[in-house]
Amino acid sequence: MAELPIPVYLFTQSGFAPSGDTVVSVAPLESVVAVYGAGGVVGEGGLASAFGGAVVFRNDVSGACYIGVWGARNASRFRSDLRARMEIILLRHAPDARLSFWGAAKERPLRNCVERGPDSGSLRCSAAHRKPA
Repeated sequence: MAELPIPVYLFTQSGFAPSGDTVVSVAPLESVVAVYGAGGVVGEGGLASAFGGAVVFRNDVSGACYIGVWGARNASRFRSDLRARMEIILLRHAPDARLSFWGAAKERPLRNCVERGPDSGSLRCSAAHRKPA
């Protein structure tokens, strides 16, 4: 039996940048954790390490949780990473969920610092590429 495509949402939302609406892309928590690894409050830690931040949307009724990134370039890279690991379907609207929280690191990770984790499945930021403290 073939697996169903994973829904990946692409939409704009205000509140991320002073300039107005910002591109946001999110996918179900389990799918994102399978690519980037877990950690953080709800599992967004691996994604936040790779992109320098993460956004979390939650449906309070169903309990569904979606995590992702904001910014057109980040959203494109996020979808490409997911597409490389699983079949996705792009939905051009926000999920039926509210913005729960979002956070960004003080510094953005280097673009080429993403590498495969020890399990060869998850992506993470290589400590060798990070700036010394």
